[in-house]
Amino acid sequence: MITKECKTILLADDSIFFRTKLSTILSEAGHRVKFARDGKEVIEEISIDPSGIDLLILDLQMPEVDGFGVLEWMGKNGHIGRFPVLAITGVYESSEILNKVRCAGANGLMTKGFSPEQVLYRVHQLLFPENRAHRSTDRVPVSVPVDFTIGDITSTGFLLNISPTGLFLHTLAELLPGTVVKLKFSLPDDSRVIELHGVVRWTTHSNPDRHLFGGAGIMFTHVSEEDQQRIRKFVEKEIERLGLEHRHFR
Repeated sequence: MITKECKTILLADDSIFFRTKLSTILSEAGHRVKFARDGKEVIEEISIDPSGIDLLILDLQMPEVDGFGVLEWMGKNGHIGRFPVLAITGVYESSEILNKVRCAGANGLMTKGFSPEQVLYRVHQLLFPENRAHRSTDRVPVSVPVDFTIGDITSTGFLLNISPTGLFLHTLAELLPGTVVKLKFSLPDDSRVIELHGVVRWTTHSNPDRHLFGGAGIMFTHVSEEDQQRIRKFVEKEIERLGLEHRHFR
């Protein structure tokens, strides 16, 4: 969940609550966040240094100039395509504004009913498209409890994302790369328990102040064919669902 490549994200939202919520998620993931409280401030930031923005997260409902006005200004001044734009909305239904936002130049649309995992899923798709192109499998955000056992000690954590070949385990326990882990969990809307073995490939514990996404990336080493098929079907279903609900345009 935490990236080693820091990007600069301009976050435009007139709500202090959402600015704080989103900036916490993005900062803990390793990014630099700048703020704009309305469309006029967005336009000022882009005018000053468009090359200093790697991603614009743009609320569609803002005072002075709203998100649609910002996109219109960007189109008239040659800024569409200089950096990706992720539009967010807490008012409109996605189906109502899908075509309008897409035609205006946004690269994605997300409602404000997001989880931290969903935010980073959308953000990192736009910031690192090359990573997805080079990955043989897709990972999707998920938030379910998991029991993990190392030796004779069993603890509880959370899954934050999963793919057919691995997952991210959120835990404050310090796991060292190479550690063998036994995991037990159930996927959403499926009461059956999946049991598998994995090995820790990397951890976030070099960043001790980051608790929201602290944990370890785990690669599966032993999983039954039945459980792997259930994981694969869940991932495929989530990719389709996210594509329909969040409308990532590429």
